[in-house]
Amino acid sequence: MFDIGGVVCTILEMATHQRSVTDRLRELILSGEMPPGRHLLEVPLARELGVSRTPLRTALTALAQEGLLHYRPNRGYVVRSFSLDEVLDAYVVRGMAEGLACRLAAERGLSEDSRAILEQCLADGDAILSTGELTELGVVPWRTMNERFHATILAAAGNAFLLDIAERMVSVPMLSRRVVHWYEYPRVRASHELHHLIFQAIRRRQGERAEYLMREHIHQATEIIRGIYENSRGADLQAAG
Repeated sequence: MFDIGGVVCTILEMATHQRSVTDRLRELILSGEMPPGRHLLEVPLARELGVSRTPLRTALTALAQEGLLHYRPNRGYVVRSFSLDEVLDAYVVRGMAEGLACRLAAERGLSEDSRAILEQCLADGDAILSTGELTELGVVPWRTMNERFHATILAAAGNAFLLDIAERMVSVPMLSRRVVHWYEYPRVRASHELHHLIFQAIRRRQGERAEYLMREHIHQATEIIRGIYENSRGADLQAAG
């Protein structure tokens, strides 16, 4: 007798494993653990990740389609590099998209579920920062909270096209909400204070104010990224000199 249920379960398990490999590799690229220019060879990479070559091959293809990898015939995949101008251009689009999401969420009004999630994000952030510093142990919880906060607002906007645009933007390294690029407590504290103000504006149905605050929130991140890039360039030039 043909076991249809067993086949379905096997297919679902394979699909879940495939997503896991793709997500894991994406995270390594977005976090910078696999830096721009790194050549990804299937055999050693499969060994490094502890996976078979079949799901890894599919993951590499998927991430190339996302724009995170370059495929070079006869040479394989290379982690793509992004210029400062490309990153800043993407930040502009992200600011516009998430700002508009805030306006739409405010105009629509938050559902009870969305409101509860955002309130929990704010409480989690307050707890993480309550010690007066962002420790290494706090980075992952902070990253999780930050991603959930922004994703919830985007979902609350109720616009699938806007959500798609915003998700494309955060697939660019240094734009990802999944990664914390700076750890200075005052900057993180200021960022979270804006989280509170953004939530208040949305909850009070103040669409224009919510949009402005989100754009300012992302603009501040843009300036930090610019500073990081310029400092790293200066250090490289000094070392070369």
